[in-house]
Amino acid sequence: MSLSRSILNSLLPEGVFWTPAAGDDYDLLMDGIADNSEAVYSVMKNLANLRDPFKTSLLEDMELEYGIVPHIMDTETLRRERLAALMFRKAQIPNTETLQSKLRESGFTDVYVYANTAPLDPADLLRAGFNMTCGDGLECGEPEAYCSQFGGELLVNGDLFVMLPSYINLAGEPDVCCDATIQCGDFETYGENLIEITYQIPTDPGYWRNFFIVSGEVMTDETGTPTTYRFLSIPRSRRLEFRRLILKLKPLHAWGVLMVTWT
Repeated sequence: MSLSRSILNSLLPEGVFWTPAAGDDYDLLMDGIADNSEAVYSVMKNLANLRDPFKTSLLEDMELEYGIVPHIMDTETLRRERLAALMFRKAQIPNTETLQSKLRESGFTDVYVYANTAPLDPADLLRAGFNMTCGDGLECGEPEAYCSQFGGELLVNGDLFVMLPSYINLAGEPDVCCDATIQCGDFETYGENLIEITYQIPTDPGYWRNFFIVSGEVMTDETGTPTTYRFLSIPRSRRLEFRRLILKLKPLHAWGVLMVTWT
């Protein structure tokens, strides 16, 4: 007997007249009323979970609200963990500790975030190198040995581009100045000529403390000074998500150096 039917039975007056025989029309009517009440109760009960990232039935709507764009390969568990990490973040001053914590809660479990307290020249971290070179410790055939070039990646804003028009006529072309049909500024389309906005690292060491490093675990010397930041391996399918999460959580004035290989 359902809870709703038990409640209905308890509300009926006492007496044989109000006690339905099992299986008769009166009993079936009471069952129908109880089932309808149970359905309404179930819907109302689920409303309590509407804002719970682990139980909500409106997962896509919640992701849209918090600016999350899931990848087609993301599992539902990963999506809910990522949503919870954003929903339950406290109003704290952004720093490397909170950024590292939220990245790990979002599924990037091996990530480390370090303040550039040494400080090191960020330009040195951005210079490209190679995973395996002649004479080093890795040998061909070892599991960790693979030929690839790598380098750090500067993260200031999202990917920004300047769109330039594709002009039909340019100075220096033959007969441009003598053709009456040619108009100044005439162009075909926008968007084909894209110039990415890039940023220059300051040469003044006074600014280097405003950088932070996102990487694998750091290697230090005997004094505790960072010497090498291990590269972190992240699936390329999660690159946009990873960068967006850092941009959302990082201090506004800080620039990030990503020591990441996208696999």
